[in-house]
Amino acid sequence: MKKWIERFGEGGFLFISTLIVNIGNYGLNLLLGRFLGPEEFAAANILTTIVLVLSFTALGFQLATAKFVATYKAEDLHDKLDSFITWIKKYALIFSVSVSFLLILCQEGISSYLNFASSGPLIMLFVAIPLYIDMSVSRGYFQGTNQFKKLAYTYIAEMLARLLVTGVLVYTCLSLQQTWAIEAISIGFIAAFASAAYLGKVSTFNIFKATNFAQSNKVFLFLGIVAMYEFSQIIINNSDVILAKHFFENKEAGLYASLALIGRVVYFATWTIVTLLFPMVIEKEKKGEPHSHLFWSSVGVVTLFGAFITLGCYFFDLWIVSILFGEAYLSTAPLLWKYAVATTLFSCANVFVYYHMSLENYTPVFISLAIGIIQIIGIYYIHSNMESIIKVQIILMAIMFVTMSIYHCLYAIKRRKIDQKLKTSIILKSDIS
Repeated sequence: MKKWIERFGEGGFLFISTLIVNIGNYGLNLLLGRFLGPEEFAAANILTTIVLVLSFTALGFQLATAKFVATYKAEDLHDKLDSFITWIKKYALIFSVSVSFLLILCQEGISSYLNFASSGPLIMLFVAIPLYIDMSVSRGYFQGTNQFKKLAYTYIAEMLARLLVTGVLVYTCLSLQQTWAIEAISIGFIAAFASAAYLGKVSTFNIFKATNFAQSNKVFLFLGIVAMYEFSQIIINNSDVILAKHFFENKEAGLYASLALIGRVVYFATWTIVTLLFPMVIEKEKKGEPHSHLFWSSVGVVTLFGAFITLGCYFFDLWIVSILFGEAYLSTAPLLWKYAVATTLFSCANVFVYYHMSLENYTPVFISLAIGIIQIIGIYYIHSNMESIIKVQIILMAIMFVTMSIYHCLYAIKRRKIDQKLKTSIILKSDIS
């Protein structure tokens, strides 16, 4: 492990670790799809989708923590940094316990809407929400202080614990021909949260300690902006699977879930890029250093990776589906490359949003939110089959990417004009003096 870190640096180590983690999580989901069959896999995948929704919510706290920690670190305000971490951990606990309690109260309605046979697995996940949110604040601290090695360890611990516990419990369940495989999957998620939280705890901060953090309004404002963006991420990334589970029969919903799982590999494989981009741009902006090269490099990497995956899905669709899920899922193969196109467009647009968020420019957040809402409306009315849902997403993600590109160009032109005026003003003042 030390040799990896020395060779690639902590940022490179985080990137490689995230790829390995995504492979592990994907591998487990693929095995579940193969052994459970389309109908049971539909329920298992909904649990995974709920965790993804939870992860986007938690990511809001992670990004807020990373932003303010990176800012205070760049300005050498260590007292403010310590006070901020104590404060945000306290409010994250209050928020997460409230959400957990509310979801448990609504568990019967949620279970009915998603066609779940039992609400037990949902309750297990809802109880674990505070653990996950607290872990995300610690991850934001590691991200903001550029401790990418520690951040990577939390992801590795989460994946390994889920892989081990879920694998053992589901195998035992299938061997004994029991019917609690879905409950076993929930237990695996809880074990994953607990492992990552334990390994990534920041023990120097005590939420019960009195704090005089004086910039809470700024944090709440940023959390509100991030919440809107993460909400857009939730509905863009997960509304299609949830609506498919609601509108389609269990078998077809399971088939669509397998399609989405493969197609989303672009998004999850490139997520580390924006994770690295966010604090680096904040720090360079505070120091007055150029950072546009970081943005274009990120866009380029995401685009190339997405194009590679899309071409692979186009030419080897039957082989990919057969190897990953088995013959029961082959009917989804012709749609695989189309879903990859939608995911690639979304991933590229996502780089624009994260870059501008790091510059405290939030217009792209509202663009993303608008596209997400339109997607829900579009799928709600156009869902005759799997292909129609994917076409809705391709069109909307293309519109989102083009809109982000146009906005970025206009913003860059405006910023250059402002910088030029400032330079001219400084020159004139120096000539007068």
